[in-house]
Amino acid sequence: MHPISSASIESLPNELLLPILEACAAPSLFSVCKRWHHLLASEVMPPLYKQINKVHVPQGSVKEQALIVDRIYKLEEKLSEAAKVNAIFRQIFTLAKSFSTLEFKVQIEEKKYFTLANYSSYLLNINRLLLWKKLSRGEEYLSRGEIKHLPLEKKGELLRNWIEENCKNITALGLSKAGLTYLPPEIGQLFQLQTLHLNQNQLTNLLEEIGRLSKLQGLNLNQNQLTALPAEIGQLSQLQTLDLRENQLTSLPAKIGQLSKLQGLYLNQNQLTALPTGIGQLSKLQWLYLNQNQLTALPTEIGQLPQLQWLYLNQNQLTSLPTEIGRLSRLQELDLSQNQLTSLPAEIGNCLSYNGFT
Repeated sequence: MHPISSASIESLPNELLLPILEACAAPSLFSVCKRWHHLLASEVMPPLYKQINKVHVPQGSVKEQALIVDRIYKLEEKLSEAAKVNAIFRQIFTLAKSFSTLEFKVQIEEKKYFTLANYSSYLLNINRLLLWKKLSRGEEYLSRGEIKHLPLEKKGELLRNWIEENCKNITALGLSKAGLTYLPPEIGQLFQLQTLHLNQNQLTNLLEEIGRLSKLQGLNLNQNQLTALPAEIGQLSQLQTLDLRENQLTSLPAKIGQLSKLQGLYLNQNQLTALPTGIGQLSKLQWLYLNQNQLTALPTEIGQLPQLQWLYLNQNQLTSLPTEIGRLSRLQELDLSQNQLTSLPAEIGNCLSYNGFT
């Protein structure tokens, strides 16, 4: 007899098992198991892997999506897509069980299935708990007897009401190194936040709810896996510092120009190939770090930054500079090293406070 028991067959999700049974007139246990293994390896897992990639990286090529997801889950590139899905779900299920001791003990079998819906649900609720534990008195609340034994999904559903009752006046929140791979929408309920540290996580995108933090003055997102910013970032009208160093950004939203109080913008070590013309609307900007990107040119609007004092453009692919750069009358430091420049515009001499360049 084949070593796989009938119990193994019964635990298969119906959405996978029924088509197999329909394809076999009188399937033996062995033939069903063999067919299911083939289905997982060649028909179910690869599409599921690609769907998971799109959850994290909605845009970009298939290769770019895979590289980032593999980085998040520390997967070897040489693994098959089926093996990667197994590894991803193993990590997700392990985390889920650590947050809820009863997870997988409740006999609701769909929780065990490798489906996109289950992945998305676990991803959201795991990150809800990661956020919750960092909030004041959050871990204490989650340790209550009537709470800690709830299934993960039930716990996650409680977060919205708990934030409304307990976090109305919170002005600063440190979520650095919190293990976040997804920023829950409940972050948008923290209306009084003035500083938010999300650095050194594995975030690949931000939800539009980030735009609801209208009192935010400092936002730290360095050392994540961000590939894009939502247009709602432009709604942060009080923002003074935006730190996006060491991410995977290839472009910026046009509405970044609406950050009228922004003084420091840190974009070094990304994959930017161009800047939006709206960059010229940042009338209070003093520090602009663009080094270690893929910029080949600058928009003429760069000259419309009257307060700019520090501009770092080293380690890009610049071949020329716009003459408008000469309008930066307060410029003190300009680093142009390691580019493809063969000449500089004469107007650069108009930068009256300029002490030289490298």
